[in-house]
Amino acid sequence: MKRRAAITFAGSLLALGLWSMTGYSADDDDDKKAAQQAILKLTESIRGNKGDVKAQAAAIRKKFDELEPIMWVYKPRNKGGVGMKDGAGIELELGRLGGPKSRLTPAKIADLKNDLVKAAEISKAVAEVSDLYMPKKDQAKWKGYTKDMRKAADELIEATKGANPMQVKKAINNLNASCTNCHSDFRE
Repeated sequence: MKRRAAITFAGSLLALGLWSMTGYSADDDDDKKAAQQAILKLTESIRGNKGDVKAQAAAIRKKFDELEPIMWVYKPRNKGGVGMKDGAGIELELGRLGGPKSRLTPAKIADLKNDLVKAAEISKAVAEVSDLYMPKKDQAKWKGYTKDMRKAADELIEATKGANPMQVKKAINNLNASCTNCHSDFRE
């Protein structure tokens, strides 16, 4: 019994040590919340064609050294992201909806319309900001991915209006592909 307790204690210490090495702090949560609010504000500006979108994106870039807190917007609501219906993460929900087992119907699209449009608008805002985090290498690729992201987001907004399951699924998959392709080349 003592051995099991010692192993559990040692494991707990190791986990605590590893967690502390990740550099997590309450400031990380504050950054994620601030980035999310900035992206949502930018989304409103893009949607309403109001304000200087480029200046807002530049202000976001100036405030955040890394793209990570900005990308957090795609996480589930219970992890600090915006979330979709029932709090599901945008990234995972779009992956599920675009997946081979997904059965989109016009009724389901109508039910998810606000969430799909919100996800697309957020993606347009993230693409706008992502342009400003261009790496030193492969800049043309980076620009291509952000352009693809904007285009796919626009496609998703339009396809959602028509409620055509095939078009919506194609637009979702194009948006997912723009993210996946960029992450495969640039994500650390």
